This record gives sequence, structure tokens and C-alpha cells, in this order.
Amino acid sequence: SMVLLKNDNNILPLKANQKIAFVGPLVSDEFNIIGSWAALGDRSGFATSVKEGVTNYLKNVSNITFDQGVEIKSTKRDLMQTALDNAKNADVIVAVMGERENMTGEAASQTNIDLPGMQKEFLTELKKLGKPLVLVLLNGRPLTLTWENENMDAILEAWWPGTRGGDAIAQTLFGANNPNGKLPMSFPRNVGQLPLYYNHKNTGRPYLGPTDPEQKYKSQYTDVGNSPLYPFGFGLSYTTFEYSNMKISSNKIKFGEKLKISVEVKNTGNFEGQEVVQLYIRDLVGSVTRPVKELKGFEKINLKKGESKTVSFEISSEDLKFYNLDMKNVAEAGSFEVFVGENSSSERKANFELVN
Repeated sequence: SMVLLKNDNNILPLKANQKIAFVGPLVSDEFNIIGSWAALGDRSGFATSVKEGVTNYLKNVSNITFDQGVEIKSTKRDLMQTALDNAKNADVIVAVMGERENMTGEAASQTNIDLPGMQKEFLTELKKLGKPLVLVLLNGRPLTLTWENENMDAILEAWWPGTRGGDAIAQTLFGANNPNGKLPMSFPRNVGQLPLYYNHKNTGRPYLGPTDPEQKYKSQYTDVGNSPLYPFGFGLSYTTFEYSNMKISSNKIKFGEKLKISVEVKNTGNFEGQEVVQLYIRDLVGSVTRPVKELKGFEKINLKKGESKTVSFEISSEDLKFYNLDMKNVAEAGSFEVFVGENSSSERKANFELVN
């Protein structure tokens, strides 16, 4: 379920012979890593911290340091300098940051979803060291990570991974596990974009297409793009995938018939990996306003290095139904777009019509 959000220059997976500085308020944490809706009290010994997970995986950690640096929410700086001094000698820095378990969930709404406390300031100081910088996140909600996306070399969203989470994170960071998770929500560029979700409806204002010149009276913000920082369904891998040869069996179907859509996916990277191929539709005109996209199917495939597979989906008129003004579940004749790709922002598409 971990989601790789960024991996510039293939900084991940890490190598066991590297000098690595693990820092951050959650690097040795055994309490918050379990997440909310877990038992209160002393959780020590019940969960594996990231520090313990790395030690379990590597056995020899003589070339690795572990420092807290800052607390999750506190503004204290007294632990920061020691962590910075140790990080100066590292080949790579891994910052394990995020939220307290009680900051997410029931009765935990917030207007600020940046990294809390001094965590971003600590990252700023780490960035000044000029070392490759990896951010591992432990949290239960989307965060605003615009600055982090611009300044980190790699970002791994680990959520609240549970009692053996530290082991899972270590195995992922060092390449024993190739991340293949996809986001179940959209991450905003700015909190002002919220609520933000992929299957929103049109605003009624003129559409601002990806190639339109900048115009004021369109469906857009004036200070940030409309799109999320990381869209619904997004997630990278240590390998790369290439989509090609999308086909649709017909450009027209009748009620009760089925349409077949296929696409070829190839592993073009250096690792075996899994990809989640996603199918979305758009009903261009309806008796009630329809979402700009709707997820209608997905399939996870495993591909060895250089391997290709053809993934196929079927769409019937049943998949095109929605509740109309009379609250009847109906499909309406009309024009549709179908998208196949790696996330909800994919523009790889074909067109078809549902006819009587």
C-alpha cells in the first residue's frame, strides 16, 4: 500500500554499503506508526519502528546513524544540531516525518495540512547540506507537499503501516519490495484547493484546456494550477512502464451490448514490478451534470524486466448508468470518452457512442 511519489535520479532503492543518516521525529517511533483507532497505553514492543526495521534488514548498521532532530509538533530546536552534524557525513539522508496518530481521523479536522511543528524547517536545514534527501511520510491524510516535491529527491508515502511497518518500510527503501501502491485520494498543491477529488463535476464556467492561453474568466485559480500535486490513482515504481497500442472494439454500442478496450503495457525499466492499469469514462452530456471522470475498472499486473502484457477491459451499458432527476438508475444514449492509463490524469483516450 506504500506509494512512491517521487524518485529523481533513481535515488531509491538505497544500497547497503552507503553511509545513511536516518533522521526525523518518527524514525524511532513505535506508538504513532500503528495509526489511529488503536489501543491506548504503552505500545512499546508491539510495533517495529523504522530504526528497528532497518536494523533487522541490514544486520550491520555501523555505517548508519539515527537521530530524531525535531519533535512532531514542538518548536524546540535542541535536538536539531546533532542530527545535522551526523547528516553532514552521510551519502544519503532519509527523513522520517509526518503526523501524530491522533491528528488524523474522527474529530481531527485541520485547516493546515503542512508537515507540523519544525519538520519543514528541519528539512530546509538538511537540504542545505547538499546531500540526496529522501522523505518517508507516516500520516493518515493528504498533506500539502508542494515545497517537499520541489526539494526532495525522493518521497515515499508509507501511511500508518501498522505493527510491522518498520520492517516493510526498510524492505521497500532497500529494494526488497518494489512499491506499487496507488493513491486512493488526491493530494492538493495548496489547502485552498480543497475539497479536491478526481470525479468532480464541471463548474459551468468556460473550460480551460491544457493548451489554452491564460485567460482570466475560465475555470481556474489565479495563483496555482487546477490540477492536484499528486492525482487520484498516482504511484510510481522503481521500474518504468510504457503504455501503447490502445484499442477499442467499436465506436458504437447498443443497450445490452459490451465494448472491449485494450492497451499494451511494457516494463521498460531495470526491475521487475507491478502496475495498476486503470479505466475511466466520461459521459459528455447527460440529463444531470456528470463527473469529468469516473473509475470503472482496474487491473494489477506483474511484469518482469522487458516484458509486455495486453490488458483488456469490458464496458456495457450497465457501467454507464447513473441516477437521474427522478432517482432512477438509467443509462442514456449519447457520446462517451474512455481513458486507460496509470492514474486519473491520464489523457490516453478513445470515443464511443451508446445508441438505441
